Amino acid sequence: MKTSRKIFIKNLMTGAATVSVGGVIPEIIIGSDVSGGTTKNIQSSGITTLPEKIAGMTLQELRDDYKDRIFSQYLPFWDKGGFDKELGGFMCELHDDGSVQNDEKYIWYQGRAIWVYSFLYNNFGRDNKFLDIAIKTRDFMINNMYLGDGMWKESVNRQGMPVESTVAQGTSNDIYGAMFSAAGLIELYKATGNKDDLEIAKTSIWSSVKAYENPDYEGVTVAGINKKGLRTLGHSFMIIWNLTNLLKFQKDPKLEGLQNEHINHIINDFWNPEYGINNENLFHDYSRLPGYESEMYTGHYLETLWILLYEALRKKDKQLFSTVKKRIRRIIEMGWDYVFEGLGTENYYVFSSNGKCQGPEYDLKVMWAHTELLIATMTVFEFTGETWAKEWYERGREYCLKNMANTGNGVWRQAVDRFGKDKKRPDITVFRKDNFHQIRYMMMNLLSIERIINNNNKISQI
Repeated sequence: MKTSRKIFIKNLMTGAATVSVGGVIPEIIIGSDVSGGTTKNIQSSGITTLPEKIAGMTLQELRDDYKDRIFSQYLPFWDKGGFDKELGGFMCELHDDGSVQNDEKYIWYQGRAIWVYSFLYNNFGRDNKFLDIAIKTRDFMINNMYLGDGMWKESVNRQGMPVESTVAQGTSNDIYGAMFSAAGLIELYKATGNKDDLEIAKTSIWSSVKAYENPDYEGVTVAGINKKGLRTLGHSFMIIWNLTNLLKFQKDPKLEGLQNEHINHIINDFWNPEYGINNENLFHDYSRLPGYESEMYTGHYLETLWILLYEALRKKDKQLFSTVKKRIRRIIEMGWDYVFEGLGTENYYVFSSNGKCQGPEYDLKVMWAHTELLIATMTVFEFTGETWAKEWYERGREYCLKNMANTGNGVWRQAVDRFGKDKKRPDITVFRKDNFHQIRYMMMNLLSIERIINNNNKISQI
């Protein structure tokens, strides 16, 4: 059941008062007209010039630090074995020296790699080395994994042949692989202008939407809920991320309508104003799952929020930006481990029940979710100069450098326990290396810093 635009706008203009959860001061969420207009002027913080130092470094020093971490540490690691120089594509189960543990090539990591290396080419000097890697990975993915009609194989071996994993010979039950493939092809299209890539990307998006809208969709499962067609926050943010990148250069009224629909779902449907949290999963009609109303998956929600920030920037929607930044601050303050530092990236519980303590889970802190924190806070800081964003960026960066960056090979560890020790994620091999979240955060933060420097430390305009 789709929420009507009239009700959507009414809800946003009215705002939703949140209760104090975990000692956090309640806030009033200011709404936005998702058509791109504003419903009310935002009060300025009065800040026009940003500080000359962040995280104890000048902006120039911080910029150079990011460049070193990207170009001298992270990317050379993937040249050792992760990128298949002979056949194309990426293998992501690697030893710490870069040698290959498992030669399977998963669709997620091919699409992600195409996005990363195309983004490097498009934004950092148009180095043909990066474009060549993106194109060679694209060719492997299209030739060996594309089934047509926006459908993709989930996994193949190094040579592109089916492997004996549960979903390798067919498509996955969920749409993530297709959506990551679309993301990579959209970014590559910006570099090459290959219309075939753009067409496959758009076909993959619409194929994913069709599958997700089917009441029999099996790509989302929730323990204790014996239903098909469930909704999940991750699907909405993947749609929005893809469309933000696509709609920047191509007008498409149908895709704009789809974008607005999923902004609505995130701002109104997944958001639970009774507790001031975002529920991760809902029924097909976007109603709440019994027993899950007071739970939130913190990492996914934080990623969703910065993706909405960039959509607000694309549309120059100041009110949407304001709404989202308030929720970002709230979620960080609710989820932070004030004893051992770091963000509780997994489930947050409003109440203690069924053996779960009220508040965040701290026993597993994943790297990727901390990179979302660093994108979110740096973006808010760049466009508002608000002190809280700077302070949380600095605190998050310090935690990551101390507990996740100390591998010696440029690629951060995937997860740690509350004490900062390595911890294996459930159902994920210890050899899995991340070819996406860490580099995405570093590139996006570097671009923010360069914009601030080029703008003489002035706040960037929305």
